[in-house]
Amino acid sequence: MSRVLIVGNNDGGLFFFRIELLEKLEQEGFEVHFTVPYGDKVEEIKQTGAQYHEVEIDRRGMNPRKDLKLICAYRKLLKEVSPDLILTYTIKPNIYIGILARLKKIPCIATVTGLGSALQNESGRKAKLIKKMYQNSLKRAKAVFFQNQANKDFFLSEKLVEKAQARLVNGSGVNTEKFSPQTVQAEEHSGTNFLFIARIMREKGIFEYMQAAKEVKSKYPDTKFQILGFFDENSVKLEIEKGVEAGYLEYLGVSGDTRREMAHADCIVLPSYHEGMSNVLLEGAASGLPLIASDVPGCKEVIEDGQTGFLCNAQDGKSLAGAMKRFLCLSIEQRKIMGQLGRQKIQREFDRKSVVEKYMQEIYSLILTEKDKD
Repeated sequence: MSRVLIVGNNDGGLFFFRIELLEKLEQEGFEVHFTVPYGDKVEEIKQTGAQYHEVEIDRRGMNPRKDLKLICAYRKLLKEVSPDLILTYTIKPNIYIGILARLKKIPCIATVTGLGSALQNESGRKAKLIKKMYQNSLKRAKAVFFQNQANKDFFLSEKLVEKAQARLVNGSGVNTEKFSPQTVQAEEHSGTNFLFIARIMREKGIFEYMQAAKEVKSKYPDTKFQILGFFDENSVKLEIEKGVEAGYLEYLGVSGDTRREMAHADCIVLPSYHEGMSNVLLEGAASGLPLIASDVPGCKEVIEDGQTGFLCNAQDGKSLAGAMKRFLCLSIEQRKIMGQLGRQKIQREFDRKSVVEKYMQEIYSLILTEKDKD
């Protein structure tokens, strides 16, 4: 039996976007181990049969002392688990596990879920350091999955990976059985509900959302502008509280199941600056909801502009407000058709079953290759 170790940076990402892959590995007879910082979803992930190993990780900071401690914890984990294969997701697991796997000659499959804030600023010192670390860590990776073409092209042009390593997959995909059109009728609420779902931080476009909400609300007073998610940057919290007090925003808190909030939404909005592939947009479209998002990689692939939603310029509150006004001019029937077309696109291009199958094909190909070497 092959032993697989899956390494991520948070339990929610593993549970909501990769649980089907863990289940498939278990069904196929693999011994599955996983490590993320402990969180609410760990116990549910363990119900797949996978064995949990706790390793704390500061996923946003680059504190040398903390990162050295993380590397030591990862080294200890690899010795304890002795995996035959490792799957990594997000920057620090990709880099630190990648380096250790290379030294220990353990086959590794990495997934780049997005460039991250630092690599958006290609000329910065931090970006140069991360590029160098990626070069070292991915040099011996058996495969590197990318969630959009732009990210793949960036890594290839910067010579962070070789062409033979690079794979393209449509994000994490979406479970189209779990996320499907719901039966909440439009007449259950008056006006139009726009819903922003994300980690609440500047680069998700929260300030542009607030700017657009203020502008559109003044012309369409029955319109609601809702925000769902946890605060990843506390500096944003005060600004949202001001918007709530002024009456043009609603903060819904954090949800354990976004389908509840989506059931009362008319349109999902994500004016993000950059994405790997937006799971929020995939889930929204699968649920039959029209979308409004930035015209950037990781968002634009999900939307057919004017057909399944509207695209707006990134970092442009005026452009976002314009897209919202276009949506408000649609009839109920036009919105319904837009949502139906969006779901059809997701079923056709982004179903999670096809994403899981691509990973399984790569895993079996790698196992056969390793056996031939023995």
